[in-house]
Amino acid sequence: MCRLSTPYRATTDLDTVDHRAPNERSQLELLVATGGTPSGPSGVLVRTPHGEVQVDVLEVTDTEIENLPEDPTDRLHVLSHAWAASTASGLELKAEGLAPLVVRVSEPGPIIAMKLQSIMNRGAVKEGTDLLDIVRVTLDRDCGPVSRDQLEAAGPQLRADALLHAVRWFDRSADRSLRKIQAVPESGDIEIDDVRLVGELLVAALGE
Repeated sequence: MCRLSTPYRATTDLDTVDHRAPNERSQLELLVATGGTPSGPSGVLVRTPHGEVQVDVLEVTDTEIENLPEDPTDRLHVLSHAWAASTASGLELKAEGLAPLVVRVSEPGPIIAMKLQSIMNRGAVKEGTDLLDIVRVTLDRDCGPVSRDQLEAAGPQLRADALLHAVRWFDRSADRSLRKIQAVPESGDIEIDDVRLVGELLVAALGE
């Protein structure tokens, strides 16, 4: 949401990518060791002065990168999250009553790549928000062109796997994707032409 020129919904949790070397402790382990309460398959509840925050840790290891999965969806998970971690850039976040804070946030291109993969493993509600996020990022006046340039410049294997998923969600299953998107209260006036336009833009960026 903080990458968009106009954020359209509030998020209720925080996702962080943990690109872990073999000799490093996982971020999930460290969060639990410092007081976090395990919550979900790869997350913790972290206590803050403003209440508990769900932090989900998306881990990718050097071993996985060196021995990529054969399945395109599993492979895209590894490649997209490694890409997000290696290219994340500083962004100043501001909230009323708090001092500004600069944090490393994923670039728009990797956000789209990660969400193209994550749709496969989500419940119905999360599936709709992932699809809507891809539409919003791709069509955003600021980060849309940036995202497409980044996807076009990505590695060939990531581009090939992301292309398979983009075609699936925004071409072959465009009508289904629209239904999922329109089930999200913040979907606004998204129509089938928007979904197909996103598909065309992604295919142009990811194709040969």
